[in-house]
Amino acid sequence: MALQHDLHDRLDALGQKLTDAKAKLDFKNSLHDGHRLSNGELLARHAFLKAELDGDIADLQAHGKHISALEEDAMTWIKSVDLA
Repeated sequence: MALQHDLHDRLDALGQKLTDAKAKLDFKNSLHDGHRLSNGELLARHAFLKAELDGDIADLQAHGKHISALEEDAMTWIKSVDLA
């Protein structure tokens, strides 16, 4: 009976090691280069953000507000954070 209990403990320990190894492998696989944006994707994102910002600035200026370079830079930063 003790031998059977020992075998079950060893089997459980092996199962835990396999579970831990799979979790590490899944995490490692989630960090591959496929999560990086390509140059085309970055350019498309920039064009989208620029169009959004230009529209917002045009709307504000149509209502008689002047947008300084600092305000434009702040709006650019905020939009890039909001849409990320």
